[in-house]
Amino acid sequence: MNAALKKGIAIISGGSSGIGFACACELAARGYRLALIARNVQRLEEARELVLKHGAPEVLTFSLDVVDEIACAKAVDQIIQDGETIEWLITSAGDAEPGLFVTQGIDAHRRQIDLNYFGTLNLVAPVANHMVAQGYGRIVLVSSAAAFVGIAGYSAYGASKFAVRGLGEALRIELAPHGVTCSVAFPPDTHTPQLARETGARPEITAVVASSGGSMRPQKVARKMIAQALKGRFVLAPSLLISLFGWTHSLYAPFFLARQVRLMRKIVAKGEKMAPRKTR
Repeated sequence: MNAALKKGIAIISGGSSGIGFACACELAARGYRLALIARNVQRLEEARELVLKHGAPEVLTFSLDVVDEIACAKAVDQIIQDGETIEWLITSAGDAEPGLFVTQGIDAHRRQIDLNYFGTLNLVAPVANHMVAQGYGRIVLVSSAAAFVGIAGYSAYGASKFAVRGLGEALRIELAPHGVTCSVAFPPDTHTPQLARETGARPEITAVVASSGGSMRPQKVARKMIAQALKGRFVLAPSLLISLFGWTHSLYAPFFLARQVRLMRKIVAKGEKMAPRKTR
């Protein structure tokens, strides 16, 4: 069988729930063997059983925190040492902690940069080296629709996802000559456990802005992502709105930002108090 057509391992971080789990089910149905990465052992095992039912020939699980660079490298090394080729990497592990900048602690910024950006980088680094050596592979970085333009209440989350987008844009150029494609997914609000936690913590302006973007089921997001990645697209847009925004965000951004400024002024004018965060 031609190496480029061989079904290799698909590594998915955040693979026990949400978009990551939905991507695992989608690839399982296509006959890929899977390596799921998440922290919770019980959820991993439950996800493994469900993914096997979707048709995966084999499902490996790794209970680790993607913030741990050494643990990520060891997991990838273990897969390679077992003689496997890595055909996919989907970095779906992440979290969002919304909050207005003047009230949100700096630690929230560090946590989200560590998880959303470095948690991505810690897997991309060893996998990219392997894919370059084998001459093919697909890397999908899960960013966010919030990575197109700044959104009030997402100064920490948006910055971390902008970083993921920037990483993907550079990798797309550098890895292409080696037969490795890199795509970046920009999902809107998706019905996942993360969104359920996040929604209740959103400041008023963030909730208003987010309500205009719509929401999707993780299964549909995953199906669109995988189909578009297989076509070699760089921007993976699960919906028409996100697709349009991906093409026109640089033109639309000034109007979107101006709208947010007007909303923020109204909120402040009606008396929403913002206690400054404590500084050390």
